Amino acid sequence: MAGPQNCYRFRVGDYRIIYEIHDVVLLVLILAVGDRKEIYR
Repeated sequence: MAGPQNCYRFRVGDYRIIYEIHDVVLLVLILAVGDRKEIYR
């Protein structure tokens, strides 16, 4: 999954959460939640 420079990932069990942080407006945007094997497809 290609994304902006402020894109982060977090592993929770068998799942991966892809998110962005926007400090200017104090916003955390969840981009995707899915199985670790398929999240980047």
